[in-house]
Amino acid sequence: MLGHLRSGPSGPYLDGFAAALEQQGYGPETAVRYLRAAAHIGHVMAEQGAGLTDIDLAAFGEHLRTCRCPRAKGGRRNHHTIYGARLFRRHLVERGVCRSAAVGPTSAEPQLVADFKTWLRKHRGASDPTIDSMNLAAWNGTFVCGFLVCD
Repeated sequence: MLGHLRSGPSGPYLDGFAAALEQQGYGPETAVRYLRAAAHIGHVMAEQGAGLTDIDLAAFGEHLRTCRCPRAKGGRRNHHTIYGARLFRRHLVERGVCRSAAVGPTSAEPQLVADFKTWLRKHRGASDPTIDSMNLAAWNGTFVCGFLVCD
């Protein structure tokens, strides 16, 4: 299975990524999904004229909305694809291959979101990577109240 994945732009880094996933305790089924996502993002960045040093997760997310890549293997539009791409990018940053995301001015996180994150950790045992994958920064009080049926 890794043969055709290794032939793409992400290929030289897939064995190390696979080892890191195994070390972090990911099961084989999940690891395969994340490896496919890593291969997929490599092809997409190459098509956009970028290398693995400049992985743009937002551009990859946009690509997934209309993806018709023949080898995507179910990795077009599900949480495994984008999360696997995030993990792969983090792996490359840790190895010094990919640059860290530019840190720009950040707005303060709404208190409601901060409190919800604390609640998820305490009452649901959610880890920081899980909470980060939820993109809670995009939530606002109106949405949360509507979701929770607040007055």
